[in-house]
Amino acid sequence: MPVGIGAGGVVGFALETVAGTYVAPAKYVPVNSESLHWTQDTTWRRPIRGFAGVVGAVAGRGHVEGDIQMEALEDVVPYFLDCARVNLVKTGTTNLTYTATPTAAAVPAKTMSITIVRNNVVFGYVGCIVPTFTLTTDNDALMFNVSVLGTNETTQSTPTPTWPTTVPFGHGQYSIQVPTATQVFDCDGFEFTVDDNGEVQYRLKNIPGSQFSTFGERSVTLSTERDFFDRTEYDAFKALTAQSITIVATKGANNSIQIDIPAAVKDTYEIGLSGQGDLIRASMSWQGVTDVTGKDYTVTVKTQESFTP
Repeated sequence: MPVGIGAGGVVGFALETVAGTYVAPAKYVPVNSESLHWTQDTTWRRPIRGFAGVVGAVAGRGHVEGDIQMEALEDVVPYFLDCARVNLVKTGTTNLTYTATPTAAAVPAKTMSITIVRNNVVFGYVGCIVPTFTLTTDNDALMFNVSVLGTNETTQSTPTPTWPTTVPFGHGQYSIQVPTATQVFDCDGFEFTVDDNGEVQYRLKNIPGSQFSTFGERSVTLSTERDFFDRTEYDAFKALTAQSITIVATKGANNSIQIDIPAAVKDTYEIGLSGQGDLIRASMSWQGVTDVTGKDYTVTVKTQESFTP
């Protein structure tokens, strides 16, 4: 199933039916910024032969890497989750639910082709995975930032994009529950990050690019800033008390993105010295740990977008 993206022009993406084989974009999304590029470790030859300069160059190991920053649209996020270290399950018919639960798989199950048109020049990247993604707020708008690793780059024809009309999540559409089922109203924003420590794998072969990418150990973190009322939460931080946390961004019953951390333990709890009569604010971060079912987080997306994970 194809997918797409555009910066300075067009960004499109597509899920690959064969890993590392380019698929033309079928889904397009506006992005705030992107930095995808081909990187190559060139060996500069300087053998001892009576010359001071470089004799020549040998092409070294190369791969695709970079970041994409975009609005968190419910009809786009599931495609990228499908190329992360998750098991993505689709339920429903017209109103669909995509539930992403983490796995321990070392090798990704799905890869993606990403097409970017920069000033009428087309770049195609294949074998792309999402080893790190972040859901965060920026002036109350929900943002989705992904770090991408890919195996190779191709040259493709210019696509004709069809832009989505989905409205982003914004102010008045959030429920932050600490612990789950206890809604709080004192958070300025949040940043939820899943880092699966992706690593490019090289093998000796007769075509350029990396062979594939793998995942490593996972870290799940959530940070926010809250009002400080008393020492109860501070003492829980010192006691390493775990609590469940749920964050929901919703535009209705069938259009939402929900983050669940079943067992979150406070990693840091910083309280600054305020001025006289000022509020006392606490900067806090949590680490997600696995619960009895082996999950350290889930992301659930409700949308009318249909594709086969």
